[in-house]
Amino acid sequence: MSTFHELDGIARARSVGAILRAVVCGIALFGALTFLRAQSPAPPAKPGSTRAKPATDGRLVSSGSRDEYLISPEDVLDLNVYDMPDMSCECTVSTAGTISLPLLRKPVEAAGMTPEQLAQGVEKDFREAGLLSNPQVTVLVKESRRHSVSVSGAVKNPQTYPLMGRIKLLDLISQAGGLNDDAGNTVTISRGTLALHELASGGKPAPEKATVDLSKLTKGGDQGSDVDVFPGDRVTVETAGVFYVLGEVNRPGGYNLRTAHEEVTVLQALAVAGDVTSLAKTRNATIIRKDPKAPGGRAQIALNLHDVLTGRVPDRQVQANDVLYVPSSRGKRTVRAIAGATGSAVSAATSGLILYRR
Repeated sequence: MSTFHELDGIARARSVGAILRAVVCGIALFGALTFLRAQSPAPPAKPGSTRAKPATDGRLVSSGSRDEYLISPEDVLDLNVYDMPDMSCECTVSTAGTISLPLLRKPVEAAGMTPEQLAQGVEKDFREAGLLSNPQVTVLVKESRRHSVSVSGAVKNPQTYPLMGRIKLLDLISQAGGLNDDAGNTVTISRGTLALHELASGGKPAPEKATVDLSKLTKGGDQGSDVDVFPGDRVTVETAGVFYVLGEVNRPGGYNLRTAHEEVTVLQALAVAGDVTSLAKTRNATIIRKDPKAPGGRAQIALNLHDVLTGRVPDRQVQANDVLYVPSSRGKRTVRAIAGATGSAVSAATSGLILYRR
């Protein structure tokens, strides 16, 4: 009987040992499978999945529940290979949409991918080239043309401004320091791919170039002219130019043209300047105009305002940067000086007279 109990105890001990060995083997197998899965490249996206697909328009696309930026040409990337500084680099995406990395013979496709997708692709290239067995790569977008807007032309601070989302045109001009004195009323917006996509998806007209009349917006209060500007757009404020009316006019100074193509005549310029004074020598007016071929780079065009006023000669056009100069008449000035002196003498003489009554 004791022998039977001994055999039964041995059998139970062996069973428990077998179960423990099976559990240990299972844990080891699971760990090995997990390690191999981590070393293998990421599987391609399945049809119908929510993972971002490569594109080339630089827009934000959905990847699961969050938006991810798609790399575009001219982006500056910070590509870091863990513990391998010689293989890390700051690289610019070429116009063809590729980047060149140290030790890799072929350029790597980058445009249209998310930073995470590019990192996975670079890891795969390093493995396939036999350079690294377990590379760990991270990619950050350091600079992006898609995250900026260019403002040029007649603004006080023309430059490229960072922009992560849409902005109103007037707010953008304000960021650029406002308009210059020679600014016209026309603003041209060259749309980027993001703007074209967003406007088209919203059912709005999406021309590659949009023209805005600033006078309607700033003076007329037309809020419809305060359009949205998107990252990747280029905004140009037209320089209309300035003409000057100097000499014997009632309001000498510089005057803006409303647009670069506005036509202003000499008589219109005089009207803006408050007309000539009584001392003006209208037969000897001059238009001083920039001319590289003329001595000193300026040409002088004689102008008889009397003939223009009477219609004997046609009214000339005034161009941007022209100076219309109306000289004073020496004879008229002399007559005025004599009249002033005579008037003062008569006033002084009459002020000392005493009247007597008989």
